[in-house]
Amino acid sequence: MITKNKCGYELLEYIPCNEQEIINYENVTGAGIVVKVNDEFLIGFNNWRKQWEIPAGRIEKGESARQAAIRELLEETHQKVENIEFKGLFKKKRPNGEIVYMAIFLCVKDGIVPFVKKEDDEMDEIKLWDLKEDIGYVDEIDLKIIKIVQG
Repeated sequence: MITKNKCGYELLEYIPCNEQEIINYENVTGAGIVVKVNDEFLIGFNNWRKQWEIPAGRIEKGESARQAAIRELLEETHQKVENIEFKGLFKKKRPNGEIVYMAIFLCVKDGIVPFVKKEDDEMDEIKLWDLKEDIGYVDEIDLKIIKIVQG
């Protein structure tokens, strides 16, 4: 196990692979994106879980992992991206013992657009974070994903 978060999810393994290999894994249920701006990373404060995290979520039926990552980023942070790079799969264990995989992408940008919270937004706010500033609780799994993806 690499790390565990407060909700009981365990990050078990990072699997560097190419995007075409996703089909070789059962239960790739989620996708997320690490957005890097200079030496900082985009994170959002999830008002349901009361924690800072990267934009990520479930892959919907008929959707590719790439499409899900782009959609989740837009839905959660209001940021649009086009050029994203697949970085690999992260094997996780849910609190109920189920093993799932999350596809992670990286996007390098020059800046972000201002975030204006809407009533049904999952995130209360977003920010660029240097991984050093004390901002409160950051999901341990997401922090480890950022560190692995950035190299």
